[in-house]
Amino acid sequence: MKLQIIQLEPYDDVVSVRDRLSFVSTERVLLVWPRRGEILKRKLDLLLIQREAARQGARLALITDDPAVKDHAAELNISTFESIRASQRGRWKRPRSKVFVDRSDRPEDAPDAYALREITSRLRPASPEQVRFQRNVRRAAVVVLGFVLVFVTVLFVPSAQVTIHPAQAQINTTVKLIADPSLAQVNVESGRVPATIIKTDVTTQATIPTTGSGNVPNTLASGTVIFTNNTDQPVFIPSGTVVSTFGFQPAHFHTTADATLDGGNGKTVTVTIEAAQDTAGAAGNIEPNLIINVQGALSQSVAVRNAEATRGGTVRQQGIVTQADHDNLLVLAREKIRQTALGEFNLSATQVIVPDTIKIAEERPEWTTYSAFVNDPADTLTLSMKATVQALVIDTQLAKQAAIASLALQIPQGRQIVPDSVTFKRFAAGDILGEDAKGNVTFLMSAAANVAVIVDVGDVRRRISGTGVDQAMQTLENGWLLDSRYPPVIQVWPEFIHRLPILAARISVNVAE
Repeated sequence: MKLQIIQLEPYDDVVSVRDRLSFVSTERVLLVWPRRGEILKRKLDLLLIQREAARQGARLALITDDPAVKDHAAELNISTFESIRASQRGRWKRPRSKVFVDRSDRPEDAPDAYALREITSRLRPASPEQVRFQRNVRRAAVVVLGFVLVFVTVLFVPSAQVTIHPAQAQINTTVKLIADPSLAQVNVESGRVPATIIKTDVTTQATIPTTGSGNVPNTLASGTVIFTNNTDQPVFIPSGTVVSTFGFQPAHFHTTADATLDGGNGKTVTVTIEAAQDTAGAAGNIEPNLIINVQGALSQSVAVRNAEATRGGTVRQQGIVTQADHDNLLVLAREKIRQTALGEFNLSATQVIVPDTIKIAEERPEWTTYSAFVNDPADTLTLSMKATVQALVIDTQLAKQAAIASLALQIPQGRQIVPDSVTFKRFAAGDILGEDAKGNVTFLMSAAANVAVIVDVGDVRRRISGTGVDQAMQTLENGWLLDSRYPPVIQVWPEFIHRLPILAARISVNVAE
């Protein structure tokens, strides 16, 4: 069932409560007694309220702590509850069909029935003059009421919508700011904004061709040697036996096949040889009778010599790593690290890096590895490098605050910045003027905005209220500096009156941007 809750006030009486019940349209009505004040303490009051609720077809219940009210409600079969929630869960009593009022509840100031009869008997019918006077009073009241209705209609019914476009102009500023890593907040007066130094580790690899050149061994020399037996027993000469020339830097060769010397002093055998890797190239081309040394255990059993020169050892041109290659490659790798760091710094949408402040903060010998040493033969040189890079970051949002403060100083008197018209020049490398010894960076920030004439809406309403549309148009154009491209627009309702409302509050003024 639908429930309507009526909160009673300390000043309510039976008349006001019955008036409020006359507007009830629900099946249940819950009267809530005020926490302070004592009202409706008579049984007659509850009876009259119950009758009014019954007349509206509603069942009545109370929320009260007053013991007297609860007793009267129990006698009248009216439900009482401790709270609204309890009333929603509890059962409501049905009102009795007939309720009798105890004479003890009769008001003290109520007239006696005999007295009422005596008073009624004394009443006389009104005279014709009195009837005529009463009729004239009623007519006058109707006329006055009509005038009041007309006045109220003229005052409150008309409305108007006025749209004006204040004149606008553009202002620009370019402010010189200093990004200072030691600051915590913007200092508009001194033009200094906070800056942040951020760091990241970057790894890169760079390769360049070597600039040195030289001859390096290309092929191995080969030839034959003659082994001579120095014993009476046969001697087995395995493949790989090393023979060499004599001297400080001997040329080394090794046999390429197995051989056996017959037993007997002076027996010989011829075996093919090839230069070792340390004797590659032209160093392996040895003249006859210079290979005379046998290395290993066979040196006591056999002798050796080359009857013919060894041939076939050649050289070729080869790139050589120089110290300049190391130095140039280090410069290239460092620059590549700085460029790579640009994409690896974790920045917010409003932060920008000052390019000239990207520096290598730390590099270690163990983080730098070359593919070849100086004087090593190599056509290319590669450097793998890791370094810690730092950079100065400017928060453009803070710089924009300083620019807006500079714009505010240029606003002409009587004008204000148009919302959402402030624009900023995109921050670029050309806006950076330089860096001082303390790491502070000087840069430029440019901003522009539209300013419009300030219009007092209340003053507009007062000056055009009650005037004709044409006169209001003239007042607007002469009283304020407006945009000549957009004349004022005035819409009145009802349209046939062609005048603005007398009441200024009925005029709506829209100041268009």
